[in-house]
Amino acid sequence: MGIGERDTSGTPLRSSLWNLLFRVLSSTDFSRVAWTAVLRGAALSFFKEPIDELPLSDNDASRVALKDRFFGLPDHRVYDLFEFFLTDDHAGLKEMDRKLIRRGVNDLLEREGAAVRLYHDRFRPYQDVLGFDEVAQAEETVRLFDMAAAKRHMETAVAYLSRRPEPESRGAIREAILAVTAVAREVAGVGTRKEGAEEAPLVVGSVAHAAAAAGIPAELLPGIEAVLRRAHALSGLPVAGVESPAGAAPVDPREARFLVVFASSLIVYLKR
Repeated sequence: MGIGERDTSGTPLRSSLWNLLFRVLSSTDFSRVAWTAVLRGAALSFFKEPIDELPLSDNDASRVALKDRFFGLPDHRVYDLFEFFLTDDHAGLKEMDRKLIRRGVNDLLEREGAAVRLYHDRFRPYQDVLGFDEVAQAEETVRLFDMAAAKRHMETAVAYLSRRPEPESRGAIREAILAVTAVAREVAGVGTRKEGAEEAPLVVGSVAHAAAAAGIPAELLPGIEAVLRRAHALSGLPVAGVESPAGAAPVDPREARFLVVFASSLIVYLKR
């Protein structure tokens, strides 16, 4: 299920997002130029449309023109527009406005039962607080330990999972598996360096080589390995040098989200 499928933002969610933007911009628009600045920035850098006939000398008319464009967007593009407002210097928002939007948007999404939450200025798939927190913790873990490869793969996995209007499920699983691979190699390498042995191997779809260094109980390891094997097969990466039939079959986005959350939880487990 894609991000936009539950957020049929034709309705209360879209109206609530507009009301948040309206309240924030209006509350700080002491010079009455905020809507003109935002309309100009959005037209130039987001909508990519000519600005010569826009009502850029009239603040209220600019608000109405932006509102028309906002409510004319496809569902998933509403999130794109908010990400643009929060991250692009051409958007025309003051930093105080951005802070107020960041402060209020997740509570709004929670109330409306939306399928996403804002994290680091990006709207990301949300199933429950535990899964969301695991992905966030995994990203913070690989940053904390300066693991460049794992960090790159985790960021790409989340980007694939967050793709709108449909997630790139296989790509998300592939990148999550590669992130686990990088972390497991790092963890296994701690043990080999202590013993003066050769460099830890690069093993995709397993953490057995890191089990001792990570302190994974023998009873838990087979279950972890079974889930990793499933993720490896779905990822499209070769298994023992051979393409897996599962790597060409359609991927259920629900399973993809589960496997990315599992990989994230495993990364945190391995590093702790």
